[in-house]
Amino acid sequence: MATENGSKTKKNWKYYLGVTLFVYCWIPYIVSGLLLLYRVPLGKLLGIMAIFIASSEISFAISIALLGKTVVKALEAKIKGVFFRKKVAQPAKPVGKTRYYIGITLLFLSFLPCFLVEILLFFGYPKTDEGHTYMFIGMLIGYTVFVVSLFVVGGDFWDRFKKLFQWQGQSSAK
Repeated sequence: MATENGSKTKKNWKYYLGVTLFVYCWIPYIVSGLLLLYRVPLGKLLGIMAIFIASSEISFAISIALLGKTVVKALEAKIKGVFFRKKVAQPAKPVGKTRYYIGITLLFLSFLPCFLVEILLFFGYPKTDEGHTYMFIGMLIGYTVFVVSLFVVGGDFWDRFKKLFQWQGQSSAK
């Protein structure tokens, strides 16, 4: 896959695993919609769907980390090309401090609905199917906020994020 600056992306195991996980991350949403057509008790169905969609979010985050900034930028450009008019190519502008902090805040807040649902389920709530529906909708909102936060923080965030997981070796100790 060619990136914006014309360089080629290495197609090694990280690339193929990242693409596979990226494709998988959309499948649970489709399957969850189809599961609603079956006559399964809503409480059980929402529990299954919540776990299934949570795996989708995890696979999305891992795929973005594996694919890296260049592939994500190329993919973002293709998606924007489908939905928006073509604009003259301009160099990417750095994300401002306010936008960055908003993105980080959204990233951390996106995990809050999952924790709340786990705590509520631990204490035996909700008691009705309607309560399960509200919990599921809350989790979907959390997942949506997660995806939005990744676009708000910008591409430079991924460079810093990847450095957290790279061993710097002896040279960084000096």
